[in-house]
Amino acid sequence: MSTAAPSPSLRNLFSELEQLFHSETQARVSTSVQAAERALAEHLNQAVRRLRQATAFPEMAGILCDASVKFANACAVFHVSESTIGGERMRGASGDAVARFREIRFPAAGAAAFAGALESREPVVALASAAEVSPAVVATFGHATGDKAYLFPLTVDQTTVGVLYATGAVDTAALELLAQATAAVMEARQRPARREDRPKALSDLVSIAPAPASATPAPDWEELSPADRQLHLRAQRFARVKVAEMRLYRPDAVKAGRAQGDLYAALQEPIDQGREAFRKTFMAGSKTMVDYFHLEVLRTLANDNPGWLGGKYPGRLV
Repeated sequence: MSTAAPSPSLRNLFSELEQLFHSETQARVSTSVQAAERALAEHLNQAVRRLRQATAFPEMAGILCDASVKFANACAVFHVSESTIGGERMRGASGDAVARFREIRFPAAGAAAFAGALESREPVVALASAAEVSPAVVATFGHATGDKAYLFPLTVDQTTVGVLYATGAVDTAALELLAQATAAVMEARQRPARREDRPKALSDLVSIAPAPASATPAPDWEELSPADRQLHLRAQRFARVKVAEMRLYRPDAVKAGRAQGDLYAALQEPIDQGREAFRKTFMAGSKTMVDYFHLEVLRTLANDNPGWLGGKYPGRLV
């Protein structure tokens, strides 16, 4: 039994209906895409506005987590202090996991993914294993075999002060953008006034402020042994991190110290602790050492204005 072919008029009707269906579908898809793009842009804009209003690292970490969890199953922000990783804020996990997260502390050298992010200052993707992200992070996030971890360093003035960590279904482009925006706001907080670029030579570093007659003269970098060069580089990083922590965690004290022209009175405890740690770790370890901690306090906290340090500031370690 044969089936009659549709008449030309019926074929035309089918064609018109098909074109109408495709047109309406495309219009709806286009409208949905535009709405989603507007919602995403507004979400990112709100996050950046909140970040710009924040004053301290813990607050910024919370804002970054709130914004980032939209683009991952779970996320967290870690702080970095002297190559030690510590939990700061976490989203997308149970209350018990969040409570445990704040207690996390481990050396970056024992977690390859974190060490890579700190060294390269670039995003890192790795297996969420104990060797890559530490046993503590694996246990807190409940990572299973084969899970991936995405790490986005928060780098301020060439120093990584934190790491955005995400897992699950991750939108890497959005998270990298948020991490960069957060780091940019932090760096703006670090530099309230425009400064010269950091000098590279040791003699340039020492010449920032007049040295007392008994101060150790700046050695020639080329004359230093490889071991001494490494020690000097470690000392510079130590100084940058310690002073950055004061700016990030005690912004109100920094502001008050500047306004009163007495940063030492406002920040005596962290300054004294930093000076003592620098003296024991670096000044006692090399006759060629320069007091980078004092130079960083003067440069970053006092904005190269010795008058802001206060009359009781003990000055350069000799």
